[in-house]
Amino acid sequence: MITSTDGIYLGRYTYQDGITTEQMAEVCKDNYDTEFRNIIRPNDVLVAGYSFGSGSSREQAATSILANKVRLVVSGSFSNIFSRNNINNALLGIELPKLVERLREVYKDDTEKPLTRRTGWKLLWDALRSKVTITEQDGTSWMQQVGEMPPNVQEIVAKGGIVKLVQAKLQA
Repeated sequence: MITSTDGIYLGRYTYQDGITTEQMAEVCKDNYDTEFRNIIRPNDVLVAGYSFGSGSSREQAATSILANKVRLVVSGSFSNIFSRNNINNALLGIELPKLVERLREVYKDDTEKPLTRRTGWKLLWDALRSKVTITEQDGTSWMQQVGEMPPNVQEIVAKGGIVKLVQAKLQA
């Protein structure tokens, strides 16, 4: 399933002045799954399908995920504009199609098919070595090489986003 920016953050909230971070968190993914806000927890890893964040250049798609205190999104693939918005806002993203396919395989016979699910799986990202280790709920563990995070992207993320990076450079 492709999740567009409209599925992540509804257009009607995009240009509302004064919307709080808490309100952004509450409406995140409302157009996709109204139960998302009740399932997601701080520091969760959000795993999505392919072409995650396709559609408009709506920056709030990334910031509403961050508003839920989720710092990492894993997807089979991201739209280019969403990837750039992730970097600009210090939301980490990893393309890991093997994880998406493995989750589909494990849960293919689940008759409930919830839109958002907690798996109990663990993800450890060694950014220096560009490796991810996945530990499934049954204890099975496997590793996957992922793309490197370039130094300029590391700097943006470390500063908390592009705006904060520019502000820091202007103050220096």
